[in-house]
Amino acid sequence: MLAVILDKTLKIEKTLQILKLLTFIFTISLTSCKSQPAKITLPKNLDEAVLYFQQTWTKQQLDSFKMKNERNAIADIHFGAGMWLRNNWVRGNRDTTFTNYFHSLGIFAPDDISSIVFTSLHRTLNKKAIDLDKQIEPYKKYWKEISDCNEKKRSVAVAIYNRFKVGDNISIFMPVDVSDSYRNAVLYDCPTIEWTFDAKKDLVIKGEIVNKFFINDTANVFFSVKIESLSNSKTQILMTPVKVGDKKDFSLDGLKVE
Repeated sequence: MLAVILDKTLKIEKTLQILKLLTFIFTISLTSCKSQPAKITLPKNLDEAVLYFQQTWTKQQLDSFKMKNERNAIADIHFGAGMWLRNNWVRGNRDTTFTNYFHSLGIFAPDDISSIVFTSLHRTLNKKAIDLDKQIEPYKKYWKEISDCNEKKRSVAVAIYNRFKVGDNISIFMPVDVSDSYRNAVLYDCPTIEWTFDAKKDLVIKGEIVNKFFINDTANVFFSVKIESLSNSKTQILMTPVKVGDKKDFSLDGLKVE
């Protein structure tokens, strides 16, 4: 009888040991899973994007980002995590749910998207209101100014194209950048395209229109000009050396002519 009791006791002890071992293994397994970084997934909206970085960054990373001035924090991260976000969540062929979310808000530029995400993260960490509408406003205003400016430039370019014909003489005025070791005639981009001609610095090109054409779109217009004179022969045009007698194509988009 005693032997039976001892045998049962040993079996119970072994069972308890096995249960303890299984509990230990299960606990280690849970701890191991928790220590692994979250699987990279594509967020659907701003809230999920902010949450992703809260869950995947270390406490040290979050604290370092949080303690910086907002403007500096966003600038410092632009080519690090900002570039990672743009390359993995915005650019390329992927699920467009995340980008469509921002497009619905009127935000299209990848740089703008990443800036809004990290501005929102910084404010969340500092327990400040995200103020998404106020964040979006300056971006939309900026791109509207560029859109309106480009539309105006195209309209002016088409008017110039229609005003001149092959065989006409033309004078082209271009601002010159002298910040490097050489002179380079440039064109200004929207939204800042207005400039005042400086005869001491800027370039005047005179010549004859030998061809008129457009590429893909009737608003993407060009003149091919045989150059007859240059107010400064040492000036490159859009980083390309030119000389009297050359035939050069000029896009009329943003070009000042008479």
